Amino acid sequence: MNYIINKYWILIFSYHSFLYSSFAQNKLELIGVNKIDHTIEPSLKYKEPHSNDMSSRYQFFVLNNTDKPIDAHQFRNTLLNGQSPNQLHKNGMISWFQFPDQDNKFPNLFPPRALMVWQFNGKKNDWLSAAGLRLSNPAIDTTIVSKQESIEIEYVAFTGKNENIHPDFATMHLFNHSTSSYRIIDVLFWQPLSNATWQILLPGKPILPLTSLPQDGIIEPGAKGIFQFKNDDYRLGQVAIQVRLEDQKGLEIHRWAYVKIKKEHFEISAGWANDPIQGKLALTNEYFLKTLKALYITTAHYNGQKGFTDNPSLYSRYPLKYFGHLIPWQQFDTDTLLPRIHGIEILGEPQYGGGKPVDPQDVSSALLPFTPSRIPTTLTHSEERIWRFYAGLSDYPHYDAYRVSAPSADEWTKYDRWKGKRIGWGSPLETIGTMTRSLKSLNRPLPVAYWSQGPHIGWEVYGGRKLTSPTPSELRSQAYHALSTGITSLYWFNLSYKSLITYPELLEPMQRIGREINLLDSFYIHGTQWTFETIGSESQPKCDYSMIVAPQGVVLFINDLDYSINTANKTFIFSKNKPVNPKFNVPKWVNKNWVLLELNNEGLKQIEYQISDSNKLSFNAIINEIGIYILLPKNKAEELKTRWKNIINAELKLDFDPIKNSMDRSKLISFDSN
Repeated sequence: MNYIINKYWILIFSYHSFLYSSFAQNKLELIGVNKIDHTIEPSLKYKEPHSNDMSSRYQFFVLNNTDKPIDAHQFRNTLLNGQSPNQLHKNGMISWFQFPDQDNKFPNLFPPRALMVWQFNGKKNDWLSAAGLRLSNPAIDTTIVSKQESIEIEYVAFTGKNENIHPDFATMHLFNHSTSSYRIIDVLFWQPLSNATWQILLPGKPILPLTSLPQDGIIEPGAKGIFQFKNDDYRLGQVAIQVRLEDQKGLEIHRWAYVKIKKEHFEISAGWANDPIQGKLALTNEYFLKTLKALYITTAHYNGQKGFTDNPSLYSRYPLKYFGHLIPWQQFDTDTLLPRIHGIEILGEPQYGGGKPVDPQDVSSALLPFTPSRIPTTLTHSEERIWRFYAGLSDYPHYDAYRVSAPSADEWTKYDRWKGKRIGWGSPLETIGTMTRSLKSLNRPLPVAYWSQGPHIGWEVYGGRKLTSPTPSELRSQAYHALSTGITSLYWFNLSYKSLITYPELLEPMQRIGREINLLDSFYIHGTQWTFETIGSESQPKCDYSMIVAPQGVVLFINDLDYSINTANKTFIFSKNKPVNPKFNVPKWVNKNWVLLELNNEGLKQIEYQISDSNKLSFNAIINEIGIYILLPKNKAEELKTRWKNIINAELKLDFDPIKNSMDRSKLISFDSN
């Protein structure tokens, strides 16, 4: 393959020449490292104790710093502290690795001034030396000093206009852990010439922020910042992101991330919704499809369905994105089908693997062939105790954990949460938020999704509780413990036809959540959780305060934790209309003339608030399981109110309401041919 150096690359090479001058004798140069330390959540209780073996996930950004192609065979036998990645994996030191010697199809020539990304995920640190991590082969020999990053790329999302399959806009959140202020200089995106050559990344033009918050682009110590970039060439596929910053003294640092560009949409999944009913599949029945649309469902676990996806009239009215095996992926990776696709899901829950965990290296090998595709891979994580070993393997990680009357990885009777009462039918609902933050941290800067507990038939009785699905309050609370962390998709488990007609009382809370997500989807996509605080003691928590910050405004969540146990029917009980007086530390760019809106079941209501000179926001709130408040400029508030009206009008236009209309509910239940 010929690699042509155009005028922009020449500028880039000149721009980065200071990086290469002191390394002229080397064939390869390590110009960046992204190190993500492992964490565990000690508050979660398991039968087996947590392992104290903490390690890190590493991404190495390796550059051919010569003017000539390099024979790739020179660096196929890369060593980490004198051992091959394969040896380290066999000895239980690392959980998975992706290096050139894994892939026999790796290009034979490494072009000049091109970049590759090598990576591995640790399992133990016993093999590391005090000096750090030595990366060596005939073309490179360097030592990486282990240290905490002073600035992290916490979250990246790519978006664009609906009619274009490619995004043209990127939003990035940075977190400054250091004691110095940093100003962002620019960002560089390294992408392949084509997805077929995804391992070879070439530099684009330096991009200056289109907008930044704070507006001066300076991130103070302990603070976060948002930066947005316009680019007409965000092609779907692999990208290395290089962020250039400088401190007050002009000292320059670079931060890196390696992700797959996917066009971000907030999707709500019905799960495995296509079950057979009365001799036909559910997704071919219009009453069932109408019900899913009323619940704001946009995707489901299927690969297309004869009688539905090949029926343009039906599918255009009730579009559901594909979310499944999608094999061979080449048949789905077309400009026509890509707008219909959410993601590839081929492995189920590998941490359980039908009773025996699938080795993370085997998961890596299974997902690696999909890297050239423009479709994101997904992976369902199951158990926080060990899911750090699977971090970084998929483009769109998600997890499932249900907190009442369901199978669970953690041991529910070990939670001492309700004044000495131990229960086997449920666990603290707020552990959903705990697990979501864990998954986001281990997989940053990737967006993540959550399988939330919905109506589902088929589970057994747990702890003597006869009700085998959540109550409306339990359902809403679980969903919002995940939503308040800034997930970008919610998957209901499991909206089969039989589940919906068995638990009709859950239709209304699911519709309400869908309506609220639809209203605030741009906040979830462009924002992420900036602050989180639990009010009360560990044994008697009162509320969780969460704040999602996006370029257009701030969403504040108050999750009620002061719920009790109904010992008669074994359910959780929430107080109604609970008064709360929250305080949030909002970003310094928040203007005191901004509007604070309360989102309730009737819509948006403007409420009074106070904000101090130190940007401490306070107001009076009344919550039911969850309180949702949006702080934003007045013109944006009016736009949000208009959006709410449009959402309600779209519900009315559907002209089908199985929640309030008994005739429509009868049509759903009868499942007549239509």
